[in-house]
Amino acid sequence: MSRTLVLGLGNTLLKDDGLGVKVIEQLSHHSLPAEIVNGATLGLSLLEILKSAERTVVVDAVDMGRPPGTLVRFSAEELLTLPESRNFSLHEIGLLEVLKIGQSLNEDFKNVIIIGVQPRDLTYGEELSPEVEARIPDVIELIKKEVG
Repeated sequence: MSRTLVLGLGNTLLKDDGLGVKVIEQLSHHSLPAEIVNGATLGLSLLEILKSAERTVVVDAVDMGRPPGTLVRFSAEELLTLPESRNFSLHEIGLLEVLKIGQSLNEDFKNVIIIGVQPRDLTYGEELSPEVEARIPDVIELIKKEVG
């Protein structure tokens, strides 16, 4: 049996950065054929988690330079093509850095999908901005399609 993960990333103390963790909390009310993992701000240990699954859907707030609440879906391979100077992740050691380290170790991330939402507010606080919170149902529907 293949192991599918849904991995929520983020820091719930930095408003919109907590999106991934808040989505994971809501997924506990849904029946999915996947293991739901709260990755919070795991940093480099994400590499072992990504390597352990046959398929992973990562949910996170991502800085894409787009309007707040913009929802995107892309592959890890697409993320790995971003220029080095692009500050995509909101974490000290983010997903991009973990993927690049794995790539340098010849890891294969063909089955890693990222679902991201552009944040509006990354100041201290536990509430999501209205634009980001409004996207949670869309994120959950997209996750269901991915793990279907």
